[in-house]
Amino acid sequence: MKRIIIYLVFLGIVSILTLYFLNNFGNTIEWGKIIGFFLANFWGLYGVISLLISWLADAMITYILMNKLDNKPFTFSKSFNMSIIGTFFNKLSPASTGGGIFQIAYLKRNGVNFGNSFSVVELRFIIKQSAMVLMAIVGFMTALTIMKRDQLTLFLTLIGFVLSVSGILILILINVSPAIRNYLLRITKWAINLLRFSKKFKSKIPEFNKKAEKEFDNYVQSTKIISQNWPVMIFAFLFAIISALAHLFLAFAAIQSFGIFENVPKGFLDVIAVQAIATMIIYFSPTPGSAGIAEGGFYLFFSTLVPLKFLSTVTLEWRILSYFVPLILSGLIFFGGSINRMMLKDKNSKS
Repeated sequence: MKRIIIYLVFLGIVSILTLYFLNNFGNTIEWGKIIGFFLANFWGLYGVISLLISWLADAMITYILMNKLDNKPFTFSKSFNMSIIGTFFNKLSPASTGGGIFQIAYLKRNGVNFGNSFSVVELRFIIKQSAMVLMAIVGFMTALTIMKRDQLTLFLTLIGFVLSVSGILILILINVSPAIRNYLLRITKWAINLLRFSKKFKSKIPEFNKKAEKEFDNYVQSTKIISQNWPVMIFAFLFAIISALAHLFLAFAAIQSFGIFENVPKGFLDVIAVQAIATMIIYFSPTPGSAGIAEGGFYLFFSTLVPLKFLSTVTLEWRILSYFVPLILSGLIFFGGSINRMMLKDKNSKS
Protein backbone atom coordinates (compact mmCIF):
# COMPACT_ATOMS: atom_id res chain seq x y z
CA MET A 1 0.00 0.00 0.00
CA LYS A 2 2.86 2.39 0.83
CA ARG A 3 4.42 1.82 -2.60
CA ILE A 4 1.07 2.46 -4.31
CA ILE A 5 0.74 5.78 -2.47
CA ILE A 6 4.28 6.77 -3.55
CA TYR A 7 3.45 5.93 -7.17
CA LEU A 8 0.21 7.92 -6.99
CA VAL A 9 2.03 10.95 -5.55
CA PHE A 10 4.66 10.71 -8.30
CA LEU A 11 1.90 10.32 -10.88
CA GLY A 12 0.13 13.40 -9.55
CA ILE A 13 3.29 15.54 -9.72
CA VAL A 14 4.17 14.41 -13.25
CA SER A 15 0.57 14.86 -14.42
CA ILE A 16 0.50 18.44 -13.14
CA LEU A 17 3.78 19.19 -14.91
CA THR A 18 2.46 17.57 -18.09
CA LEU A 19 -0.69 19.67 -17.97
CA TYR A 20 1.45 22.76 -17.55
CA PHE A 21 3.60 21.94 -20.58
CA LEU A 22 0.63 20.96 -22.75
CA ASN A 23 -1.22 24.14 -21.84
CA ASN A 24 1.72 26.52 -22.18
CA PHE A 25 3.89 25.06 -24.92
CA GLY A 26 1.10 23.57 -27.02
CA ASN A 27 -2.24 25.15 -27.70
CA THR A 28 -4.49 25.95 -24.75
CA ILE A 29 -6.36 22.93 -23.41
CA GLU A 30 -10.12 23.19 -23.99
CA TRP A 31 -11.51 21.77 -20.77
CA GLY A 32 -15.11 22.11 -21.96
CA LYS A 33 -14.31 19.84 -24.90
CA ILE A 34 -12.73 17.26 -22.59
CA ILE A 35 -15.74 17.22 -20.26
CA GLY A 36 -18.06 17.00 -23.25
CA PHE A 37 -16.02 14.13 -24.68
CA PHE A 38 -16.87 11.96 -21.69
CA LEU A 39 -20.37 13.23 -20.93
CA ALA A 40 -21.94 14.30 -24.22
CA ASN A 41 -19.87 13.11 -27.19
CA PHE A 42 -20.69 9.66 -28.60
CA TRP A 43 -17.00 9.16 -29.49
CA GLY A 44 -16.24 9.21 -25.78
CA LEU A 45 -18.86 6.48 -25.29
CA TYR A 46 -17.33 4.48 -28.14
CA GLY A 47 -13.97 4.83 -26.44
CA VAL A 48 -15.25 3.46 -23.12
CA ILE A 49 -16.95 0.56 -24.93
CA SER A 50 -13.72 -0.15 -26.81
CA LEU A 51 -11.83 -0.15 -23.50
CA LEU A 52 -14.25 -2.76 -22.14
CA ILE A 53 -13.85 -4.88 -25.30
CA SER A 54 -10.08 -4.73 -24.85
CA TRP A 55 -10.39 -6.00 -21.26
CA LEU A 56 -12.80 -8.80 -22.21
CA ALA A 57 -10.56 -9.96 -25.07
CA ASP A 58 -7.56 -9.85 -22.72
CA ALA A 59 -9.45 -11.98 -20.20
CA MET A 60 -10.24 -14.50 -22.94
CA ILE A 61 -6.50 -15.02 -23.52
CA THR A 62 -6.07 -16.10 -19.89
CA TYR A 63 -9.26 -18.18 -20.01
CA ILE A 64 -8.06 -20.08 -23.10
CA LEU A 65 -4.55 -20.72 -21.76
CA MET A 66 -5.61 -21.72 -18.26
CA ASN A 67 -8.32 -24.15 -19.38
CA LYS A 68 -5.88 -25.86 -21.72
CA LEU A 69 -3.25 -26.13 -18.98
CA ASP A 70 -5.24 -27.07 -15.87
CA ASN A 71 -7.67 -29.94 -15.42
CA LYS A 72 -9.60 -27.80 -12.93
CA PRO A 73 -11.95 -25.30 -14.62
CA PHE A 74 -10.69 -21.73 -14.45
CA THR A 75 -13.72 -19.47 -14.77
CA PHE A 76 -13.98 -16.44 -17.03
CA SER A 77 -14.69 -14.35 -13.93
CA LYS A 78 -11.29 -15.30 -12.50
CA SER A 79 -9.66 -14.60 -15.88
CA PHE A 80 -11.27 -11.15 -15.93
CA ASN A 81 -10.11 -10.44 -12.37
CA MET A 82 -6.58 -11.42 -13.39
CA SER A 83 -6.72 -8.94 -16.28
CA ILE A 84 -7.96 -6.21 -13.94
CA ILE A 85 -5.11 -6.90 -11.51
CA GLY A 86 -2.61 -6.72 -14.35
CA THR A 87 -4.12 -3.48 -15.64
CA PHE A 88 -4.08 -1.79 -12.24
CA PHE A 89 -0.48 -2.61 -11.33
CA ASN A 90 0.82 -2.07 -14.87
CA LYS A 91 -0.58 1.45 -14.69
CA LEU A 92 1.48 2.09 -11.56
CA SER A 93 4.76 0.46 -12.54
CA PRO A 94 7.66 1.47 -14.81
CA ALA A 95 7.53 -0.10 -18.29
CA SER A 96 4.25 -1.80 -17.31
CA THR A 97 6.18 -4.57 -15.52
CA GLY A 98 4.38 -4.79 -12.18
CA GLY A 99 1.16 -6.41 -13.35
CA GLY A 100 2.71 -9.77 -14.18
CA ILE A 101 4.06 -10.25 -10.65
CA PHE A 102 0.64 -9.70 -9.11
CA GLN A 103 -1.02 -11.90 -11.74
CA ILE A 104 1.31 -14.74 -10.73
CA ALA A 105 0.38 -14.13 -7.09
CA TYR A 106 -3.33 -14.18 -8.03
CA LEU A 107 -2.98 -17.52 -9.83
CA LYS A 108 -1.08 -19.01 -6.89
CA ARG A 109 -3.83 -17.87 -4.54
CA ASN A 110 -6.25 -19.76 -6.76
CA GLY A 111 -4.34 -23.01 -6.45
CA VAL A 112 -2.03 -22.80 -9.50
CA ASN A 113 1.59 -23.71 -8.79
CA PHE A 114 4.32 -21.14 -9.38
CA GLY A 115 5.77 -22.81 -12.49
CA ASN A 116 2.39 -22.97 -14.22
CA SER A 117 1.53 -19.43 -13.11
CA PHE A 118 4.79 -18.06 -14.48
CA SER A 119 4.40 -19.87 -17.81
CA VAL A 120 0.85 -18.55 -18.33
CA VAL A 121 1.83 -14.97 -17.54
CA GLU A 122 4.91 -15.27 -19.75
CA LEU A 123 2.95 -16.72 -22.68
CA ARG A 124 0.31 -14.03 -22.25
CA PHE A 125 3.01 -11.39 -22.59
CA ILE A 126 4.53 -13.04 -25.67
CA ILE A 127 1.14 -13.37 -27.37
CA LYS A 128 -0.01 -9.83 -26.54
CA GLN A 129 3.30 -8.19 -27.38
CA SER A 130 3.52 -10.15 -30.64
CA ALA A 131 0.04 -8.96 -31.59
CA MET A 132 0.99 -5.33 -30.99
CA VAL A 133 4.26 -5.74 -32.91
CA LEU A 134 2.30 -7.25 -35.81
CA MET A 135 -0.06 -4.26 -35.76
CA ALA A 136 2.96 -1.94 -35.85
CA ILE A 137 4.57 -3.86 -38.71
CA VAL A 138 1.36 -3.84 -40.77
CA GLY A 139 0.95 -0.11 -40.22
CA PHE A 140 4.63 0.78 -40.56
CA MET A 141 4.54 2.04 -44.15
CA THR A 142 1.40 4.08 -43.50
CA ALA A 143 2.88 5.54 -40.32
CA LEU A 144 6.20 6.23 -42.04
CA THR A 145 4.43 8.17 -44.81
CA ILE A 146 2.62 10.29 -42.24
CA MET A 147 5.72 10.89 -40.08
CA LYS A 148 8.35 11.08 -42.85
CA ARG A 149 9.28 14.69 -42.17
CA ASP A 150 10.18 13.99 -38.54
CA GLN A 151 13.49 12.12 -38.06
CA LEU A 152 13.01 11.88 -34.29
CA THR A 153 9.82 9.81 -34.65
CA LEU A 154 11.58 7.48 -37.08
CA PHE A 155 14.47 7.02 -34.62
CA LEU A 156 12.08 6.32 -31.75
CA THR A 157 10.14 3.91 -33.93
CA LEU A 158 13.26 1.85 -34.63
CA ILE A 159 14.16 1.80 -30.91
CA GLY A 160 10.63 0.64 -30.06
CA PHE A 161 10.79 -2.19 -32.58
CA VAL A 162 14.18 -3.35 -31.32
CA LEU A 163 13.10 -3.33 -27.67
CA SER A 164 9.76 -5.06 -28.34
CA VAL A 165 11.15 -7.78 -30.58
CA SER A 166 14.15 -8.33 -28.26
CA GLY A 167 11.84 -8.84 -25.28
CA ILE A 168 9.76 -11.39 -27.19
CA LEU A 169 12.83 -13.25 -28.49
CA ILE A 170 14.42 -13.46 -25.02
CA LEU A 171 11.28 -15.05 -23.56
CA ILE A 172 10.98 -17.45 -26.51
CA LEU A 173 14.63 -18.46 -26.06
CA ILE A 174 13.96 -19.22 -22.39
CA ASN A 175 11.03 -21.34 -23.56
CA VAL A 176 12.87 -23.39 -26.17
CA SER A 177 16.43 -23.58 -24.83
CA PRO A 178 17.14 -26.17 -22.09
CA ALA A 179 20.64 -24.69 -21.70
CA ILE A 180 19.26 -21.26 -20.79
CA ARG A 181 16.70 -22.77 -18.40
CA ASN A 182 19.40 -24.84 -16.70
CA TYR A 183 21.54 -21.73 -16.36
CA LEU A 184 18.63 -19.85 -14.75
CA LEU A 185 18.03 -22.79 -12.40
CA ARG A 186 21.70 -22.73 -11.35
CA ILE A 187 21.44 -18.99 -10.64
CA THR A 188 18.30 -19.62 -8.58
CA LYS A 189 20.01 -22.34 -6.55
CA TRP A 190 23.06 -20.12 -6.05
CA ALA A 191 20.78 -17.39 -4.66
CA ILE A 192 19.08 -19.92 -2.36
CA ASN A 193 22.44 -21.15 -1.07
CA LEU A 194 23.25 -17.61 0.02
CA LEU A 195 20.73 -18.18 2.83
CA ARG A 196 23.31 -20.30 4.68
CA PHE A 197 24.16 -17.35 6.91
CA SER A 198 20.66 -17.58 8.44
CA LYS A 199 20.14 -20.17 11.17
CA LYS A 200 16.42 -20.07 10.41
CA PHE A 201 16.78 -20.96 6.71
CA LYS A 202 20.04 -22.97 6.63
CA SER A 203 18.37 -26.31 7.37
CA LYS A 204 15.69 -25.62 4.75
CA ILE A 205 18.08 -24.95 1.84
CA PRO A 206 17.84 -28.53 0.42
CA GLU A 207 14.04 -28.26 0.57
CA PHE A 208 14.11 -24.88 -1.19
CA ASN A 209 16.40 -26.26 -3.92
CA LYS A 210 14.07 -29.22 -4.54
CA LYS A 211 11.11 -26.87 -4.72
CA ALA A 212 12.96 -24.68 -7.23
CA GLU A 213 13.66 -27.75 -9.39
CA LYS A 214 10.03 -28.80 -9.16
CA GLU A 215 8.75 -25.36 -10.17
CA PHE A 216 11.16 -25.23 -13.13
CA ASP A 217 9.81 -28.63 -14.21
CA ASN A 218 6.24 -27.34 -13.83
CA TYR A 219 7.17 -24.33 -15.93
CA VAL A 220 8.71 -26.47 -18.70
CA GLN A 221 5.80 -28.90 -18.81
CA SER A 222 3.08 -26.23 -18.78
CA THR A 223 4.86 -24.22 -21.47
CA LYS A 224 5.09 -27.31 -23.69
CA ILE A 225 1.42 -28.17 -23.16
CA ILE A 226 0.28 -24.72 -24.26
CA SER A 227 2.87 -23.59 -26.81
CA GLN A 228 2.85 -26.86 -28.77
CA ASN A 229 -0.93 -26.74 -29.13
CA TRP A 230 -1.17 -24.48 -32.19
CA PRO A 231 -4.99 -24.20 -32.34
CA VAL A 232 -4.98 -22.86 -28.77
CA MET A 233 -2.13 -20.44 -29.50
CA ILE A 234 -3.81 -19.16 -32.68
CA PHE A 235 -7.13 -18.72 -30.89
CA ALA A 236 -5.43 -16.80 -28.07
CA PHE A 237 -3.51 -14.69 -30.61
CA LEU A 238 -6.76 -13.70 -32.37
CA PHE A 239 -8.12 -12.37 -29.07
CA ALA A 240 -4.82 -10.54 -28.56
CA ILE A 241 -5.35 -8.85 -31.94
CA ILE A 242 -8.88 -7.85 -30.89
CA SER A 243 -7.57 -6.50 -27.59
CA ALA A 244 -4.80 -4.54 -29.34
CA LEU A 245 -7.20 -3.05 -31.93
CA ALA A 246 -9.66 -2.05 -29.22
CA HIS A 247 -6.86 -0.38 -27.25
CA LEU A 248 -5.53 1.46 -30.33
CA PHE A 249 -9.06 2.64 -31.14
CA LEU A 250 -8.95 4.88 -28.05
CA ALA A 251 -6.65 7.29 -29.90
CA PHE A 252 -9.03 7.43 -32.86
CA ALA A 253 -12.01 8.12 -30.58
CA ALA A 254 -10.19 11.08 -28.99
CA ILE A 255 -9.11 12.51 -32.35
CA GLN A 256 -12.39 11.99 -34.18
CA SER A 257 -14.33 13.68 -31.36
CA PHE A 258 -13.20 16.87 -33.13
CA GLY A 259 -14.47 15.57 -36.49
CA ILE A 260 -10.98 15.80 -38.00
CA PHE A 261 -11.39 12.99 -40.56
CA GLU A 262 -13.95 13.33 -43.34
CA ASN A 263 -12.91 9.90 -44.64
CA VAL A 264 -13.45 7.97 -41.43
CA PRO A 265 -12.18 4.52 -42.59
CA LYS A 266 -8.92 5.99 -43.91
CA GLY A 267 -8.54 8.17 -40.82
CA PHE A 268 -9.06 5.12 -38.63
CA LEU A 269 -6.34 3.16 -40.44
CA ASP A 270 -3.93 6.11 -40.25
CA VAL A 271 -4.46 6.56 -36.52
CA ILE A 272 -4.16 2.84 -35.80
CA ALA A 273 -0.88 2.72 -37.74
CA VAL A 274 0.66 5.70 -35.94
CA GLN A 275 -0.61 4.67 -32.50
CA ALA A 276 0.72 1.12 -32.91
CA ILE A 277 4.16 2.59 -33.62
CA ALA A 278 3.91 5.03 -30.70
CA THR A 279 2.88 2.24 -28.34
CA MET A 280 6.19 0.45 -29.00
CA ILE A 281 7.94 3.36 -27.24
CA ILE A 282 5.35 3.96 -24.52
CA TYR A 283 5.62 0.31 -23.38
CA PHE A 284 9.22 0.82 -22.30
CA SER A 285 9.05 4.23 -20.65
CA PRO A 286 10.84 4.15 -17.27
CA THR A 287 8.31 6.22 -15.32
CA PRO A 288 5.40 4.70 -13.36
CA GLY A 289 2.41 4.50 -15.65
CA SER A 290 4.57 5.97 -18.47
CA ALA A 291 3.72 9.35 -16.91
CA GLY A 292 5.02 12.23 -19.00
CA ILE A 293 6.51 9.93 -21.66
CA ALA A 294 3.12 8.76 -22.92
CA GLU A 295 1.72 12.28 -23.33
CA GLY A 296 4.91 13.56 -24.93
CA GLY A 297 5.07 10.58 -27.28
CA PHE A 298 1.45 10.95 -28.32
CA TYR A 299 1.89 14.68 -28.91
CA LEU A 300 5.03 14.07 -30.97
CA PHE A 301 3.74 11.19 -33.08
CA PHE A 302 0.38 12.78 -33.86
CA SER A 303 1.69 16.29 -34.53
CA THR A 304 1.75 15.44 -38.26
CA LEU A 305 -1.82 14.12 -38.25
CA VAL A 306 -3.80 16.32 -35.85
CA PRO A 307 -4.11 20.11 -36.32
CA LEU A 308 -1.98 21.91 -33.74
CA LYS A 309 -4.95 23.85 -32.33
CA PHE A 310 -6.56 20.56 -31.22
CA LEU A 311 -3.46 18.57 -30.30
CA SER A 312 -3.11 19.41 -26.58
CA THR A 313 -6.79 18.73 -25.92
CA VAL A 314 -6.77 15.51 -27.95
CA THR A 315 -3.63 14.34 -26.13
CA LEU A 316 -5.29 14.85 -22.75
CA GLU A 317 -8.54 13.19 -23.88
CA TRP A 318 -6.59 10.15 -25.03
CA ARG A 319 -4.53 10.03 -21.83
CA ILE A 320 -7.61 10.19 -19.60
CA LEU A 321 -9.38 7.51 -21.66
CA SER A 322 -6.38 5.17 -22.01
CA TYR A 323 -4.83 5.64 -18.57
CA PHE A 324 -6.85 7.38 -15.87
CA VAL A 325 -10.19 5.71 -16.64
CA PRO A 326 -8.62 2.19 -16.61
CA LEU A 327 -6.59 3.06 -13.50
CA ILE A 328 -9.64 4.26 -11.58
CA LEU A 329 -11.96 1.46 -12.75
CA SER A 330 -9.42 -1.32 -12.21
CA GLY A 331 -8.48 0.18 -8.83
CA LEU A 332 -12.12 0.24 -7.73
CA ILE A 333 -12.65 -3.35 -8.86
CA PHE A 334 -9.38 -4.53 -7.27
CA PHE A 335 -9.86 -2.84 -3.90
CA GLY A 336 -13.58 -3.61 -3.90
CA GLY A 337 -12.82 -7.29 -4.39
CA SER A 338 -10.10 -7.20 -1.72
CA ILE A 339 -12.44 -5.58 0.82
CA ASN A 340 -15.17 -8.10 -0.02
CA ARG A 341 -12.77 -11.03 0.53
CA MET A 342 -11.62 -9.54 3.85
CA MET A 343 -15.23 -9.17 5.01
CA LEU A 344 -16.05 -12.76 4.01
CA LYS A 345 -12.91 -14.03 5.77
CA ASP A 346 -13.79 -12.08 8.92
CA LYS A 347 -17.36 -13.35 8.79
CA ASN A 348 -16.23 -16.97 8.40
CA SER A 349 -13.74 -16.65 11.27
CA LYS A 350 -16.45 -15.32 13.58
CA SER A 351 -18.87 -18.07 12.64
